[in-house]
Amino acid sequence: MNIFNKKYKKSMKIFSVLSEFINLSSSKVLDVGCGKGIITRNLGKICKEIIGVDIEDKRLIKEGYKFILIKDEKLPFKDNTFDVVISNQVIEHVNDQDDHIKEIYRVLKDDGVCYLATPNKCWPIEPHYYLPFLGVLPNNLANFYLRIFWNKDYDVKLLTYNKLTNKLKKYFVISDFTFKIMINPRKYYLEKKYSIFPNFLIRVLNRNIVPSFILILKKK
Repeated sequence: MNIFNKKYKKSMKIFSVLSEFINLSSSKVLDVGCGKGIITRNLGKICKEIIGVDIEDKRLIKEGYKFILIKDEKLPFKDNTFDVVISNQVIEHVNDQDDHIKEIYRVLKDDGVCYLATPNKCWPIEPHYYLPFLGVLPNNLANFYLRIFWNKDYDVKLLTYNKLTNKLKKYFVISDFTFKIMINPRKYYLEKKYSIFPNFLIRVLNRNIVPSFILILKKK
């Protein structure tokens, strides 16, 4: 599957989840950490307005949305600006995760929703470098391990379910969509990595035994 097809499926997964909470066609949307811009452009075809921000400009697609280059977690928008904020596989890369969450809360409208997805620290295969158990190692061991295979330090800050939700619940009411998506893979355009779990097993899984978490957040 090429990157455009892969990103299309991820776009449709985000859309299918958000559409259960809000009408995207009348929504102003912020995509934090828009990366290559493919998902942002795809969602821009559905949304009333969408803005992508990132600390680097690595876009492959530059049309169909507005892009703003930012320096850090601080977002250059007024309070209560957006109906929807998307943080898709971003929180594990930011320098200050608490600031990232606070800024999402600040720019999100009181009746808005945030889609937040992030890999699970406890999943045995680290999702960025595909090395077994890299994500659960202490920093010094993770750096040593990664230098052997990639000749670089490990700069990803994965979270467990409890640590993630403890950070979020200070500001948001959390709806965990992870298992609902896994049980309905066609409806939510699920990636193949989730399909290893049969439905009967999904229903009894602990939240710490999934590849990633997909959460919908509403302001308290």
